[in-house]
Amino acid sequence: MNESALAREQAAPAPGSSSELVLQVEDFTLSFSETAEKNLIDGVSFQVERGKTLCLVGESGCGKSVTSLALMGLLASPPARIRRGRAMFGGRDLFALSEREKADLRGNEIAMIFQEPMTSLNPAFTIGHQIAEGIMRHRHLSKAEARAEALKMLQIVRIPAAESRLDAYPHQLSGGMRQRVMIAMALANRPKLLIADEPTTALDVTIQAQILNLIRQIQEETGTAMILITHDLGVVAEVADHVAVMYAGRIVEQGPVDEIFNDPQHPYTIGLFGSIPTLGRRQGRLATIKGSVPPLELMPKGCRFSPRCPFSDSRCHEQVPPSPLLGPNHRAACWYAPLEQKLGALQ
Repeated sequence: MNESALAREQAAPAPGSSSELVLQVEDFTLSFSETAEKNLIDGVSFQVERGKTLCLVGESGCGKSVTSLALMGLLASPPARIRRGRAMFGGRDLFALSEREKADLRGNEIAMIFQEPMTSLNPAFTIGHQIAEGIMRHRHLSKAEARAEALKMLQIVRIPAAESRLDAYPHQLSGGMRQRVMIAMALANRPKLLIADEPTTALDVTIQAQILNLIRQIQEETGTAMILITHDLGVVAEVADHVAVMYAGRIVEQGPVDEIFNDPQHPYTIGLFGSIPTLGRRQGRLATIKGSVPPLELMPKGCRFSPRCPFSDSRCHEQVPPSPLLGPNHRAACWYAPLEQKLGALQ
């Protein structure tokens, strides 16, 4: 089976599934150079269902944010070049849309919450103006009607004294309140898909919990599908329905959140779980994944994790591993999956 066929298989809905697919990404491959021998994003496939949350997980630099920006049509081309693949949303391929079509989708049917609201909000305009601007752009309401909608959104995201905040500037709000404003802006036009890129990283733990709870409640009320990008496995455990683990531009494992947490099957996923601190008295040092992500030009031909993997052999370095179905919608791109069976046979 070639890589493109494998990617289509990985992205295909489970047999008998009746869930409504909002987004289906198949074999997404991207580079930032025409002459690059290896792709920055390579054969990524996943899907998101209505009312469900897919968490993209992985360490910094693995390609999570680049993937989200490509879906939003926010990567400049050139230098970004989509080599192959498609992203089907409402019967349209997001990668094949014109700039005008992308602009009509952004902030309307697809919306994004960025990591740092202080750099995403315009310091020169009031909160009310910035929310109303997107509403007027896509719903063609008057200024008064859009302002009323902006107030309603601030109330929905539970900003206290919402009416007085309409005329406040971003610097007059706390970090948590600014992030609530970003959520209000993203949800103002009732998008079918919400992409949240590390939306709570800059917030303290208490505010983080409030923001995640707020997003989850609104999602349940509206049926919005969500892609949540994070490296925080605690956040994943709290909000995810489905998890896709990325490493060096590829998805190495994906499946239902319970399957991934209870039975991880890729050595990289296992390494991520082993590095999580636990409450109580520490017993020895935290586990670490030896080495570091190699630069793109030094990536092996096969599994990109093979230079750091304790189980790798020559085949791992030379051949791209298959991604067998290990459970309901659970796949791991590893020659040794399922680990218990194959590694046990080697002992």
